[in-house]
Amino acid sequence: MKIPSNAPPHLAGGITTQKPGVKTDPTSGRKKAGTQQSGASGTVMQQRISYWFAQIGVTPHAVDFRGFEPQELANFRRLKEQNRLNNLKSIMTIAMGVSYSESSTEQIDPDWFHAFTAMAENIYAAEMQELWGKILAVEVQRPGSFSLRTLETLTKLTQRDAELFSRACQLACRRNQDPTPVIITGYHVKAGLLSLLSPASNGAVQLSQHGLTYTDILALSNMKLLYATEVETGLLPKGTSQLLKFSKTQLQLTPKHASLWLTYYRFTSVGAELAKLIPRNESANLLADVQQLFRRYFTVTS
Repeated sequence: MKIPSNAPPHLAGGITTQKPGVKTDPTSGRKKAGTQQSGASGTVMQQRISYWFAQIGVTPHAVDFRGFEPQELANFRRLKEQNRLNNLKSIMTIAMGVSYSESSTEQIDPDWFHAFTAMAENIYAAEMQELWGKILAVEVQRPGSFSLRTLETLTKLTQRDAELFSRACQLACRRNQDPTPVIITGYHVKAGLLSLLSPASNGAVQLSQHGLTYTDILALSNMKLLYATEVETGLLPKGTSQLLKFSKTQLQLTPKHASLWLTYYRFTSVGAELAKLIPRNESANLLADVQQLFRRYFTVTS
């Protein structure tokens, strides 16, 4: 049954024919609307996919399993090489723009340089290109600063990975004369009279309140940037200070008792090399928490 052409506009869209005894699904309209929304969303996704593949010379009409036209193959290869060349040019420009505080007469290893360019040509994100440019600048300035293992690790990091690593670096410090960064997690009290008198004798820094969860720690460990197992200093002699060097502030922790030790997460050698490139802005909240936590069993001075 067709709706007459002279039906009122407010009824024409809502009238449906129905056989006696047959119920109309009240959700049918919603399903249709949902299908339309799904179709629109699918179109957007297809456009995004097409956009990215177009960057390397692949278009939908080129997807033909019977074979490709020579011109399509040539265009694909041309764009691929052009993008790689552009990546290297961007990284070179960044490296040349880095200020040098000192110069070295030593030349970088040719094998290192060619391995670097072979990896760097596939770095497309601008933020990651900046990191690679800084690496090249530092290596030219001080050959041997970055190992090939560090470069290989860096090729597997995404921009989000780099942002997570940067968050970890903001919480890091260096202990005494050790150049490897660490993230202080707290302290332990050796079982004995002191712990019996004060049951809650262990202290922990709540890193999650400062943007670094245990899941983040595990992720950084999988990236080979941080050890996921806490390291202990061993018992600290009473009165012997531990110096924690943050980016601007230094904290000196002096144990009040001879039954205490510190705990921390330690950066790997790869993480320590990459940490040199990350601008550090120490967290005032973290410093306040560390000082408050350690004052119970340590004399804290800054």
